[in-house]
Amino acid sequence: MIDGLVVPPDMENVIRRFDQSAAVFDQYDVQQALREAREALKDPSQEEQLGVWAERLAFGLSADQTAQSPWKTYFGPIGSGVSADGKTVYFPDIADTPPVVALHWAERARTTTHPVLKSRYADLAWDMAPLIGKMRRDPDMARIAIDAYLVAVSPEFMPELHDQFEAALRAFDLSGLINDPDRRDQAKQTLKELHRVTIKDKQGHWWHTFERLMEDKNSGVTDEEKQELVSDFEALLSYYSDTTAPNHFNPHFTREIANYLIKYYARHKRPDDVKRLHEVVAHTFEHFASLGNAMVASTMLQTAVDSYRNAGKPEESHRTRILMQEKIGEARSEMVPIEGHVQISNDDVEKFVAAVVVDDLGATFAKFATEFLPARRDLEKQVKATLKHAPLMAHIKQTILADDHVAAVIGSVGEDKLGRLLQQMKFSFGFSALWLLETFNRMLEKHDVLPEHIASWANRHCLFDDLSLLLDGVRAWLAGDLVKAVHVLVPQIEHALRSIVAQLGRPVTKAHPKVPGVSVAIGMGDILYSDEIAEALGPDLTLYFLALYADPRGLNLRNEVAHGLLGPAEISDHLGRLLIHTLLVLGVWKEMAAKRR
Repeated sequence: MIDGLVVPPDMENVIRRFDQSAAVFDQYDVQQALREAREALKDPSQEEQLGVWAERLAFGLSADQTAQSPWKTYFGPIGSGVSADGKTVYFPDIADTPPVVALHWAERARTTTHPVLKSRYADLAWDMAPLIGKMRRDPDMARIAIDAYLVAVSPEFMPELHDQFEAALRAFDLSGLINDPDRRDQAKQTLKELHRVTIKDKQGHWWHTFERLMEDKNSGVTDEEKQELVSDFEALLSYYSDTTAPNHFNPHFTREIANYLIKYYARHKRPDDVKRLHEVVAHTFEHFASLGNAMVASTMLQTAVDSYRNAGKPEESHRTRILMQEKIGEARSEMVPIEGHVQISNDDVEKFVAAVVVDDLGATFAKFATEFLPARRDLEKQVKATLKHAPLMAHIKQTILADDHVAAVIGSVGEDKLGRLLQQMKFSFGFSALWLLETFNRMLEKHDVLPEHIASWANRHCLFDDLSLLLDGVRAWLAGDLVKAVHVLVPQIEHALRSIVAQLGRPVTKAHPKVPGVSVAIGMGDILYSDEIAEALGPDLTLYFLALYADPRGLNLRNEVAHGLLGPAEISDHLGRLLIHTLLVLGVWKEMAAKRR
């Protein structure tokens, strides 16, 4: 017993019951039993409340090799939130936990006998000593934890291979932290034994031992042991890449295994083996593509194209690229449109339009520019909301197909923040169509807008030396000649962005990539992906121009027009209105950048 901390009898009985249990259990079983005992507890004393907290915290914290604890510890919270005053809080939170709790865990580590309990208490006492205990870590706690983990990996205590690896890996890491070579060797042998099970039974988890022993410079693994691991992975590669064995053919496992081996062979200067592995991956994905429909094939073949190229097989890469283009064309006919309906009342539209189209034309232009340019922070909230309302779509990678190629790939919300924001901005352009139409119609009716009005507004900050082409583009839009309007206005908008760069005192040319001594004009991509220019424009304008003109995850208008990829079906009235909106934005870019930066 630790002074100031008392574990209530019912909760003490829970710990003793698990300590003597012959049945398999994990932290969640203990956590549930402790919760039930706590709910039955009546009027606990202050010392008992602390005892309750010590036990519930011990089994409430998450132990995860891959997690990033906010406390830079092995054990961390299972979740977090924001309090009313804006502070981050964690569940559970170690804040204000007194040092006596860490001392209690250390005592438990010495007195419990079950390896699952003993390893957890000892590791907690070691891991949390500086934060909760306010003291140096005790190597004895690490030694107790290591020894208990290595006992706990037995199927008698941990029947699941995943749990066995977690325990063995933690023992391996702890032995390195306290520089205990004997225990590190024991943990290494345990990892090798688990590895042999995965290789023999093909149970998965085959990467754990290879990854840790081969990539940890201090693992103590011998050359002979390395060769054994490499041979095992080569055997796995042959097993999963066997196209004649559909029961275990797996292109994704093949690629993962090959990637591990490629790193190893690259480090050891074996380029022929690296190329061989890339070719294996290419063959595997090309075969896999032949088994599915055109949509599946079109995405799988991109891996084959890249892998053949990395294997030094340009002809094969070219052949599969042509095949991929054919499959992408076929895939478009397989796509089924997904439609939704949103009801918008006439009153809502009328209120919005009346607020934008006011008596003064200049004020109308300014309101028009700002109202139809979403704030980046609002888009970030919308993207974050998909984690709750559409979790599957939020976590899976998305592929955007053009006529004959993969136009863009958008990662998950967690992995590709910019890609998701660009996608959300693209959706915003579509959602704004009705509002944009009604507002334009009202503005044209109320103010009898002329091309000169729009062109002169776009040039408020002297972005154009000559307004001739700009006027031609706006006139074409007003006359309904959308093809001309798009192909004239998009280059003029790019010219305006270069003028902004010049006004910021930055160069508007760059060296020609192939011809020495020659310069070329910078393009939208050069401008918008420059951190310095993005800082000057502010997050809202930068994202707007990227999504509408310069990134394949958005509408990518500049590149679509420049490369002749914009088809007649895509040149719509709405697209024309988006371009005119950009001209209005150019008229107030300085004000918007200063306000929203």
